[in-house]
Amino acid sequence: MRRSIFLVLFSFFLFSCTSEDVKIDTKQSQSHYKLALELAQMNLFKNALEEFDLAIKFNPKDANIYRKKGVVLFRINKFEEAKNSFQKTIQLDPKDVQANINLGMVHYATGNKNEALKNWEHAIAIQPDDNDSKALNNIGNFYKKEKDLPKAIEYFQKAVTYEPTNSMYLNNLGDSYRLKNDMKKAEETFLKSLDVNADEMLTHFNLGMLYQEEEKFQKAIDSFKKSLNINPSFAEAHIQLAKTHLKTNDKESAKQSLEKALKVNPNNPKFKELYSKVLAS
Repeated sequence: MRRSIFLVLFSFFLFSCTSEDVKIDTKQSQSHYKLALELAQMNLFKNALEEFDLAIKFNPKDANIYRKKGVVLFRINKFEEAKNSFQKTIQLDPKDVQANINLGMVHYATGNKNEALKNWEHAIAIQPDDNDSKALNNIGNFYKKEKDLPKAIEYFQKAVTYEPTNSMYLNNLGDSYRLKNDMKKAEETFLKSLDVNADEMLTHFNLGMLYQEEEKFQKAIDSFKKSLNINPSFAEAHIQLAKTHLKTNDKESAKQSLEKALKVNPNNPKFKELYSKVLAS
């Protein structure tokens, strides 16, 4: 019923706003803006974007509308339009930290990684003493993918300083320690992440990877299973679970895990190859 009301309202607003001579009307703009947010939550992205455009028409100087519109455009992979929306936000409000972070996300998604890094660094510099954890986490991920682990750890630590109970940041920090082969700090950080959020799938998975590398195979199996309890479609966890079972010579369990991985991703050549090797062994 609620959805029907929204769609009726949507049609009404479209009909009532066709005039070329639209005056600034902040109240009308906010009505369209709020409806756009509702439609976006219902995944009615085309309708949401039309409502954002109407909100902008009634108040073209509201930076927040452009930013929210950019988020929806980013979600549906319209990266160039999303970039334009975020740039317009920044033009109207140069101190909009989130718009700079989001613009960096667009640049990163389209392969312009260095420009993304500049956006995130600029976001951090805009306002002293504000919470820059999102930008810091993004920069940490940038350096992690570049395999500059000391830099990655530095930025993840800064992000955690702002939000010490953010399980995602803790997981990213822990995995960087793992990749740097600092297993003690990695385990401590993963366990801290799970204390904050026991349902953090990637933390269970990464903890499993740590235990696998340390040849603590039963602990690794338990961790991979916990990640799969949260998301049974996580194919990589099925594969790592299979590899761990093979380490303990449990071929039947490895076979079952590989079958589950292939059910999720039947065309993955690496999965097929490993499955063939298990069947032939």
